[in-house]
Amino acid sequence: MNRKILVFGLIALLFVACKSKEEKANELIKAELYKTLYDFSSYEPIETIVDSAFTSIYRDSVILKYAYSIQACLDLSNENIAEMKDARSSMEIWSDSYSSYGRNKYYEARDKYNENLEKANLYLKRIDEIMPLIKEEINNFSSSFCGFQAKHKFRCKTKGGNFTIGNYLYIMDKNFKEVISVSDMDDEDEVKIKNLIDEAKEYEIKKE
Repeated sequence: MNRKILVFGLIALLFVACKSKEEKANELIKAELYKTLYDFSSYEPIETIVDSAFTSIYRDSVILKYAYSIQACLDLSNENIAEMKDARSSMEIWSDSYSSYGRNKYYEARDKYNENLEKANLYLKRIDEIMPLIKEEINNFSSSFCGFQAKHKFRCKTKGGNFTIGNYLYIMDKNFKEVISVSDMDDEDEVKIKNLIDEAKEYEIKKE
């Protein structure tokens, strides 16, 4: 009896050992998606491409922190610039007014313009301060093998009941025991951050 159990155990171990990298990756991915998809029953895998994974500037926590800070400053400065345009339009409308009401509206718009200009300049100055820091981190970064990556494309239903295509990148440990990180390769915010890091790679640090 014990011998039979041992044989079955060895067969089970052999079966697990013979699983391909794609099969191991898909098992981890399916477990992750079970926790996150709105309608997991609609999940349909399309393609999984597994390759070696290396540490990357696009996943480094310090570089990402700087990149997100730059993006936040850009977003806020763009808001200020939009407010400036609105204020400039109001200034043009009321610039020829001779009434006290009209002059007050002009001065209000002028103050709004100047206030937002000052804020926008502060955010842009902060970007100039962060750029050398992220550039230095990129220059000092050394990539190393960290496990495996799986590019996984799948179909599933959204909350509204419509089908959508997911295109995710999973980073897994060397033994396919856990998912280290997940990123949506089609997410606009993640694409923006990646583009910012690419810009930082080309940034020229000013020599004093």
